[in-house]
Amino acid sequence: MTHALIEGAVAYARERGAPAIEGYPVDNGGDAVNLTMAYVGTRALFESAGFEKAADAGSVLDGFPRVLMRLDLSA
Repeated sequence: MTHALIEGAVAYARERGAPAIEGYPVDNGGDAVNLTMAYVGTRALFESAGFEKAADAGSVLDGFPRVLMRLDLSA
């Protein structure tokens, strides 16, 4: 389901001329994420949608660091 949400967000941003879109998922390194905390998504999920890591977010969710993922839409 999260794949569809990301696709929809990217399409919405593109349609409105946004230069980029960002997300702040957890970087779980493939480890299991507590489903009550998985609402932010995972780094791998965002990478599969074409996003790249832009920075460390400086926060932690359920023991995993969060990262800033960005997809450039200007290309």
